[in-house]
Amino acid sequence: MKSLASFTAFLTGLCCMVLCLCSCGNARQNKKAVDQDTLRLMQKTQAELAACVERCRSAATESKDKEILLALANSQQILADRHETIITILLKKYKFDRISTASYSIEMDPRTLVHAPLDEYKDFLAKADPQKILPEILIALEITNKVLESDMAIETLINADSEEPVEGDFYLCPICGQLTLMVPEGNCPVCASDKDRIIKLQDGELPPRNEESFISASQ
Repeated sequence: MKSLASFTAFLTGLCCMVLCLCSCGNARQNKKAVDQDTLRLMQKTQAELAACVERCRSAATESKDKEILLALANSQQILADRHETIITILLKKYKFDRISTASYSIEMDPRTLVHAPLDEYKDFLAKADPQKILPEILIALEITNKVLESDMAIETLINADSEEPVEGDFYLCPICGQLTLMVPEGNCPVCASDKDRIIKLQDGELPPRNEESFISASQ
């Protein structure tokens, strides 16, 4: 009986130790869970990116710079789609309720076609602790920050006072959305995707696919 009691006490202690270790492990995992403020920032950005895509496409219908506006729209569409995918996964994984973006005021200068909270992203990235935030989120925010800065530099080429359109070939990385005005000499400077994946746009648009996507084919 005494040996049985000792064995029972040993098992109880062992279980407590395992539970303690599990709790510590969960605590470490929870440190990398996304918080509501970060999720709200991503949702706000996704809404603004989607608005920018529509704004660029709308402006392109009556602009001499139609090609560059459509190129910018395609670049930002990739960013908006990535944000939407990550947000959907986070909402499902962490059981968050979707934050309404209807209250966000997407007010932009009529001359500004590229707009996103770059200052907020830069501030977030400057303070982000990689030990306490999911790497997927850090990567998404860093890519968005770099691509939008590049897009805004390209946007400055549009001159409303000139009757001549911006000339040149536009190249788009379909992985991250990086847009360039020249043939890339190497891999994508933002996401390091192979240079063979970078696509030459046709009149600002992605060329039609040669074959149907397996995703659309299954629907």
